[in-house]
Parts: sequence; structure tokens; C-alpha cells
Amino acid sequence: MKNFLIFVAALALAFSTSSRAADLDMSRLMGLLASGKHIRAEFIERKFLKILDAPVESSGELVFRAPSRLEKRTKLPRPETLIIDGNSVSIERGSFKRTLPLDEFADMASMVRSLTATFRGDQSSLEQFFNWKLSGPADRWHLVLTPKHSKLFMTLREIRLSGDHGYVHTVETTLTDGDRSLMTLNRPVVPTAQ
Repeated sequence: MKNFLIFVAALALAFSTSSRAADLDMSRLMGLLASGKHIRAEFIERKFLKILDAPVESSGELVFRAPSRLEKRTKLPRPETLIIDGNSVSIERGSFKRTLPLDEFADMASMVRSLTATFRGDQSSLEQFFNWKLSGPADRWHLVLTPKHSKLFMTLREIRLSGDHGYVHTVETTLTDGDRSLMTLNRPVVPTAQ
């Protein structure tokens, strides 16, 4: 009888712990993400394109500085730097260097703004462009973003992010034509002191 009571108590504890773990809501997730004012992570990105038999793979470093600077520094297969700072996009590839206003690329601008809004934990900015669905506990959350306005997102079907607590581990973007990219952050996206 004593073992049965211990088993029931352990079972009750397990259920209460799992229900508390499932209580992650959007405002709490945004609060966890907002703690990273400066984020740096190594990435591997695989692009799955319908016209190719195998994915295209690249790797490098992703840097975010609040409120709106996002740097994607690709090292392999060839060096390339993409820097988005506010409404400015800079691309460097070898001797080619160009800076353009982000607003000239409506789909890209909305995707970038949604990603930076997520990294800085800005729920209201995110909700301007996306419907969201959050699932999982804080240590294994999944966030699906779907565009609210088809005019702004002619090519984007959804963005899926996953992580734990204030760390983003994967960003998967699926386009309306079926092409998709999966960025895996090898180290958790870690807030740094800078």
C-alpha cells in the first residue's frame, strides 16, 4: 500500500510538473527572448529548392544587435555578408558591395522585421505582420508564424522557429512555391555583454 501511495504521489507530481511546463504563453516567450540585446550564433543553413536534387548548404555566423541590426556572415561555401540595419540592406560578396533601402524588397523587409521583432521579444510588432501559434513548454517551444497580409507576403507561406527558453535553435522558412530553408544555430543564440 505504501508503494502504491508513493507511485500515486510521483504520478501526481509528474502531471503537475508537465502541466506547468506546458504553460508557456506568447508574452512569457517574448520576455525570455527580449533578454538578448546582442546575440551571436554559428549557423548551418540548408536550402531545399525544387529545381535541385540535393540541398544547398552554407554556414557562418548570425549576429543580432537590438533593436534592428541583423548580420548574416556566410563563410562557406564562399564568403558573403548580408547586413540589415534599420531600413538599409548591405551585401558584400568578394569585390561586389551594394547598399539598398530595405523597403525596395517588400517580402524580405517583412520577413526581416518579423525575425528582428522575434529576437527582441517585440510581440506587438510581430503581430502587425503575422498570426502566430505557440506550442510546447519553455524548454522545447515551437512558434509558427503565418503572414496576415498576402500582399506583403506574396512568396512566404510560413516561418517556424524552435528553441528553449530565450534561445532560438532553428528558423525554417517555407515559400508558397514549396522551396524552403532551414537554419540551425549550432550554438544556442546566446545574449552577450556587448
